Amino acid sequence: MEYFTLAAKPTSNNPAAVEAALRRAWNACAETACPKCRVPAWQYCRDRTAGVHYVTRFHRPRQDAAGVPQILPLVGVHGLSWAKGKGGFRWDDRHVPTV
Repeated sequence: MEYFTLAAKPTSNNPAAVEAALRRAWNACAETACPKCRVPAWQYCRDRTAGVHYVTRFHRPRQDAAGVPQILPLVGVHGLSWAKGKGGFRWDDRHVPTV
């Protein structure tokens, strides 16, 4: 999780289960291509600003395609959020790490 980290409000009495579900969600997104920005699996999503591509968090269509809405509610998490990143990074087809 080089650019972004997943975050969730603790809604369960089992923080380890929440952390495991967040990891499963991250890995599911990583192994799924994005239907919005059309990056292949194992690459970060990208947005384009002024003709330059920048790394962005996993787009909602990618999360949906990866099955995230079925993974997180099992541990009481009803939405995926992201810890704030520092700065913007140009997209360079770097691979998404598994966690």
